[in-house]
Amino acid sequence: MPKVDLSAYAGREQAYVKHCLLEEYLPDWAYKVGSKWDSLVYVDGFAGPWKTKHPDYADSSFGVAIDALRRSCLGLREGRGRKLRVDSILVEQDRTAFACLERFARSKTTPAFGVHALCGEFADQIPAINQLIKRSAHSPFRFVFLDPKGWSDIPMEEVRPLLRDRSCEVLINLMTRHIIRFLDEPDRADSYRALFGRPEVLEVLQNTPRENNARAEQAVREYCRSLRLLCDFKYVSSAVILEPDEESIRYFLVYATNHPRGVEVFKDAEIKAARIQDDVRHETHIRKTGQPELLLGGGPPKSRLTLQLRDRYAARARKKVIEILSAKSPASSVPYSELFCEAMAFPLVTPDDLETWLRTLEPSIEIRLAGSARRRKPSPSEEDGVLVRKPDSLR
Repeated sequence: MPKVDLSAYAGREQAYVKHCLLEEYLPDWAYKVGSKWDSLVYVDGFAGPWKTKHPDYADSSFGVAIDALRRSCLGLREGRGRKLRVDSILVEQDRTAFACLERFARSKTTPAFGVHALCGEFADQIPAINQLIKRSAHSPFRFVFLDPKGWSDIPMEEVRPLLRDRSCEVLINLMTRHIIRFLDEPDRADSYRALFGRPEVLEVLQNTPRENNARAEQAVREYCRSLRLLCDFKYVSSAVILEPDEESIRYFLVYATNHPRGVEVFKDAEIKAARIQDDVRHETHIRKTGQPELLLGGGPPKSRLTLQLRDRYAARARKKVIEILSAKSPASSVPYSELFCEAMAFPLVTPDDLETWLRTLEPSIEIRLAGSARRRKPSPSEEDGVLVRKPDSLR
């Protein structure tokens, strides 16, 4: 893996990890979706630009996204003969930043690749966004990226009309550090209800213990539940982003989709971004102290918090998988894609983890692979299943 370049990210190193995740995710998304859909739409609800160093905004979220989508569009055309229509809709409310964004949009627009800039608050611009989507092409597949400055900027009831569509995926920066900080302030109650779209969530969070990131993790679970219940997403997952120079969580990136392949693509991107996060923390440590840490095993050391979180999330994911399997009757089958999506909902859990857990449960269960006899590993993209032989022995 090439050395990370943080030259444009001083003081915002965590953004580098976020951008790497986008850069990993969007090309795979575009290739998979663009093989079936004729039109893709990317929406950035809080585009900026903010604190960028590159004159072409290559260190901004929208710059990373548009570059990745443009390369994917070209690859689909040259490699597969797919003439894809791609539109990017960028929203920014600050007029000074918007002036830069508008110039960028004009410079990047071509007949087959539209870049549209909208000025105003994201929630207020949703009708205009939907109009642009309708004008771009018939039934395009959309990817929405929401990275707000404050959680009051993404009220669930107002965001819902944009997200509640079968051909839609969303990635949201859920700023858990700020969410848990103001939990007990009564004047913030309405903003919490607006964020989650469910009035009962605030009391749940207030009654959650403060230690071991319990409140932050509960906030993620409740937000994922809201995306399922109110926006009709079938699958949700999340990635954890740490402070670059502290053993603490900065925020979670929450992802929602309606297809197991989306979870598969996001998980691949999250795993790669997690490795890059180790590199970022290592480089940040060197710049801050001037002393490199001793590298063992050929790579930068993982943070203590990462190891703790991974153990905790892996234990919860394994427990969830066993609960699903043990609830089945003997000789019944569970789609592997169902187990995959449930396990991959947890950050830092990998597909290899799931396969290992299932293998250790044999012969009480049997992994059945569809298709070619040459296949050895289960996949959520295939019609693989898990036959439950002895559910009682799993409890």
